[in-house]
Amino acid sequence: MKTKVFLSQEECRGDSYKLLSECYYLPDEGLIKRLRSLDTSKDALHLGIVKNIPETSDIDSLVIDYSKLFVGPYGLLAPPYGSIYLEHMGRVMGDSTVDVRNKYAEEGLNVSLKEAPDHIAIELEFMYFLVFKQIEAIRNHDLEKAVLYQRKQRAFLETHLGIWISDFTDNILSNAETAFYKKVASLTKSFVIEDLKSLSSTPLFALQHP
Repeated sequence: MKTKVFLSQEECRGDSYKLLSECYYLPDEGLIKRLRSLDTSKDALHLGIVKNIPETSDIDSLVIDYSKLFVGPYGLLAPPYGSIYLEHMGRVMGDSTVDVRNKYAEEGLNVSLKEAPDHIAIELEFMYFLVFKQIEAIRNHDLEKAVLYQRKQRAFLETHLGIWISDFTDNILSNAETAFYKKVASLTKSFVIEDLKSLSSTPLFALQHP
């Protein structure tokens, strides 16, 4: 595969992680406007989300659905924290959370976050960061570093996000009241699972430079 084509694919992949991350923060009119400005020619993920964007007048119903799913206060229908799914008895802020925070720190990222480090939006954004670093390395002709960041992506999916994404999104699909969150959940699940498969089967070192 030629470098230019590969970089274009990787940029799209990184953008998809970033887009999904934004969808798991508290919705507001700004989110709706950003989604409406998306380039739907990029891929099916972008098109799928744009097709299910609610009207701005429906923002209240979106906030209510978001709160019931991810915030509470009377229990979470779809807990957005990895530790809930990875720790014994669904413990919050367990060893898996510490491990995630350490991975952020290793990359020099600020871990002073309002949300727990293993919140779905933050883990998705971390994947975007790792893809960005891989792209940056390729553009700097540092293939060794690029391979390193590809391996970090795969490792993070294998030990964190890729493990709990199915249970998390299944909870959304079972409990969401809006078509928007049902679609976001479905796209998130399929994208993350397929990306892990791709990372496992397509080594970067096979890239052919022009």
